[in-house]
Amino acid sequence: MKKIECVIRPEKLKELSDALRLSGIAGATVTEVKGFGREAIRPDNFLFLPKTKIELYITDELVEDIVETIIACCKDEKLGSGKIAIMPLDDCIRVRTKERGNKAIV
Repeated sequence: MKKIECVIRPEKLKELSDALRLSGIAGATVTEVKGFGREAIRPDNFLFLPKTKIELYITDELVEDIVETIIACCKDEKLGSGKIAIMPLDDCIRVRTKERGNKAIV
C-alpha cells in the first residue's frame, strides 16, 4: 500500500478528480493550501500561492497508473505545476468496519 500526496494548481482539481474516479479511485482527501517554489524573482516577503493538496491511499498495483493520471491532468509546462510524493503505508484501517490493509482502501 502507498500514500500519494500531490500538490497541484487549484484549477486542475476538477479534471484530476474526474480522471481519478475513472481510474478506480474510491476516495481522496483534498485540502486548500498555500506554498512557494523556487521562482527566481520574489518580492521581499515570500509570495505564498494558493494550491490544492490531494491525498490518496492506494494499492501498490495502482501507483504508476495514478502517477501518470496526475501528470497527464496537471502538467502545463509552467512553474508551479505541482509535486507528487509517494510514501509507503504500513497499514490502513477503515474505522466503520475495522477492515485493514487493501480491504480498507478499495
